[in-house]
Amino acid sequence: MSDDKKNKFNERMEALNKKYCQQLPEKYHEIENSWKEYQADLTSNSAFELFYRLIHTLKGTAATFGFVRQADICFDIQKILLKVKDEGMILTNDLITQIQELVQGLKININSPAQDIED
Repeated sequence: MSDDKKNKFNERMEALNKKYCQQLPEKYHEIENSWKEYQADLTSNSAFELFYRLIHTLKGTAATFGFVRQADICFDIQKILLKVKDEGMILTNDLITQIQELVQGLKININSPAQDIED
């Protein structure tokens, strides 16, 4: 690849990364709101599916853009949710607290995502 093409590619990737960073707070708020909705009715399949989908999506996109901590936190949440989904596990108060702490940790890390970027 020529230097000019590399530079254009790098510029496009930087622009995509910047746009992704700008969208992270909104993505977090969607996750936080869906978590609250699911907590309000732990029997709601639609609330569960929305929360699961948002976590799963953020896990993949965060990993793609190099935000390792966010992806890891989402992976930890997803592991719990998969046990609920696939094994019929009931969310105990301890697991609810664990998910809540992970969601809060996601907020902290979303506010400083650039620390995850490596050259």
